Amino acid sequence: MSMCVVLAVGCGKDSSGPGDNAPPSANFSYSCADLACSFTDLSSDSDGSVAALTWAFGDDASSTSAAPSHAYAASGDFVVNLAVTDNDGAENSITKTVTVSAPANGAPSADFEVSCRSLDCTVVDRSTDADGTVVGWQWNFGDGQTSTAQNPPVHHYANSGLQHYTVSLTATDDAGLQSSRSADITVSPPARLSCNGVACSLILNQASRVSVKLTSRSCTARNNAFRITAPVSETLFSDGCYNPAVGTAFPLNGGNMFPAGTALDAEVLSGSLKLETSPALRVSGAYPTWTLSFDDGEDGTPPEPDFNDLVLTVTATP
Repeated sequence: MSMCVVLAVGCGKDSSGPGDNAPPSANFSYSCADLACSFTDLSSDSDGSVAALTWAFGDDASSTSAAPSHAYAASGDFVVNLAVTDNDGAENSITKTVTVSAPANGAPSADFEVSCRSLDCTVVDRSTDADGTVVGWQWNFGDGQTSTAQNPPVHHYANSGLQHYTVSLTATDDAGLQSSRSADITVSPPARLSCNGVACSLILNQASRVSVKLTSRSCTARNNAFRITAPVSETLFSDGCYNPAVGTAFPLNGGNMFPAGTALDAEVLSGSLKLETSPALRVSGAYPTWTLSFDDGEDGTPPEPDFNDLVLTVTATP
């Protein structure tokens, strides 16, 4: 199955409310396997919240769910429209054209899982064939790179900022029949230390032992990983929204002293596939105690980013 997406410019209009109310920004992502599609609302509102939404799937079917699934009755191109209304009555909409194809009789069912940590993504084939064997795989990672391996090596994206990609798989069975599936992902570089919006390091004014403690968290994304990148390389945790327990402390460098003047660098790799803003890691405080506040970028609607997804305390002990 081939996929085609046409993004039309959203068109909005203010309600009869205050003239300075900005309309919401309508957006969505989708993935389709044969005739079945799943849709996810990505709309946001810069000065309020999205209060209502309506989907029109292009075949007289509709939904008001934030993440509906819809099965088309036949192959074809369907113009999907998402209309959103904010809490002040302002409206906006967006359309995308979805192309679906019915699988040939006896064709395999293409399927896969995708997980990402920052710019590195892993795809795992889950394709099946009820009356034969899947023997061929054609992956397209959406950045001009492809693979024919069943389960390709980790794929690295080279973008320097937030970027959307469509990953697709075409599976071929032993009779030469094919089926396809695609999925939208959003990736961004690691979030590195930032002091008042400028890249920075944590400087040890004296020879010190250093520990890092997970102070609090408020997030749901899988695979958020925190690591020290200099002067040693240490990954402290790899699924921060769930493990380790809040209050867990990690001594760096095996508990040994760092010399005076040492610059500590760190980063967080976001595991979210539905980023709306670039992940960020904000620093406050000064030697010997700093607070690192991480926002994973999953939600771009105010009051986000709120920098409370992961909060860590770095303590230097002379």
